[in-house]
Amino acid sequence: MNTVPVLDRTQLLEITGGDAQFERELLDTYRASATAILARLEQAFAAGDLVQVLREAHALKGASLNVGASAMGRCAGEIESAARAGDLALASAQTQSLADAATSLWAELARPSA
Repeated sequence: MNTVPVLDRTQLLEITGGDAQFERELLDTYRASATAILARLEQAFAAGDLVQVLREAHALKGASLNVGASAMGRCAGEIESAARAGDLALASAQTQSLADAATSLWAELARPSA
């Protein structure tokens, strides 16, 4: 299995230029946005709304990959791909991996930067 980093700190450093305050603001904004997207994604699954699942997974993938949240982006991308193929069951099967990635990411974000 190909391992994907929870948070690509090198990419984050490139984005923030080493500005710790900007990094914190960026990650706080990302977390708030991702949390809202995850809630909407959960609602879309509960409603069986494949189109909304696709939209929310796509939004989460983009937001995650933009800040270096690689594992979360990969999981969201897998859900997006399944939804794009019209397979809600397969998309739903990926939600545990997404939840695990989110848990790992929130733990990583709680740690001070090295």
